[in-house]
Amino acid sequence: MKKSNFLISLGIISAVIIVVSSFTFSAFGLQFAHKTMWGGNGVANGQFKQANGIAIDSKDNVYVGDFAAYTTRMIQKFTPNGTFISGFGSYGNGPDLFTNPSGMTSDNKDNIFIDDYGNPNFAVKEFTTNGTFIRSFGTLGIGPGQFINPGGVGTGPQGNIYVTDFGENNNVQKFDPNGNFLESFGTYGSGNGQFINPIDLGIDKSNKLYIADNSNHRVQVLDSNGNYITQFGNTGPIAEQILDPAGVAINSHGDVYVTDGKQAVVHVYSPIQ
Repeated sequence: MKKSNFLISLGIISAVIIVVSSFTFSAFGLQFAHKTMWGGNGVANGQFKQANGIAIDSKDNVYVGDFAAYTTRMIQKFTPNGTFISGFGSYGNGPDLFTNPSGMTSDNKDNIFIDDYGNPNFAVKEFTTNGTFIRSFGTLGIGPGQFINPGGVGTGPQGNIYVTDFGENNNVQKFDPNGNFLESFGTYGSGNGQFINPIDLGIDKSNKLYIADNSNHRVQVLDSNGNYITQFGNTGPIAEQILDPAGVAINSHGDVYVTDGKQAVVHVYSPIQ
């Protein structure tokens, strides 16, 4: 399945929107409240044609990939409150270019890892926070360490790298810090720990994985070995539900940022102690 078949921006929202809500979600001892969102449909700084991958660095700056911008700033950098800082990344087919930037994450050195869905022979790309290219890795295939539809990438506290592969495989692959394959988990379905198009993932300080389970319209939370913990985003007031979860990231305070491609916004969920 091609990603463009189900990740389509409808241009519903055309201005920056801030929403603060009292709605909360609770399961398995974890609680989240919808905090705010920003963005809007367009090509100006701070707007998106199709907001997709998202990452947060150690200073809580937010990086958002635009799946359909086709510009010279396919990656945008924001302050934690959503103020535009800069952009980088040109459209094209090469190790340092993007066709469809998908999942994103930052490591403990604040380097940014970005999956390029439309470029599986250069599946994972690494950049500095200023947009300087470092390296790329990954090839097309169905074997361990290969990808059909690389969607999301995350790095855990121990430096392990996790990559989602959606469509045909519907799983998550786990690598060591040197890129050596360790294991994979997840199967096709709507049950706990199953996926239908796992587009992206984020990892918190306690090594929990937050998977953007796109066609199930939810975010699933798993431990580092793939065991199910909880899920959210598919309940509550319709305005606060995630219709098209495309990117997910967690800041140093435990806030969970989720991009919604269909609504062209960023949802923010806060943990409740």
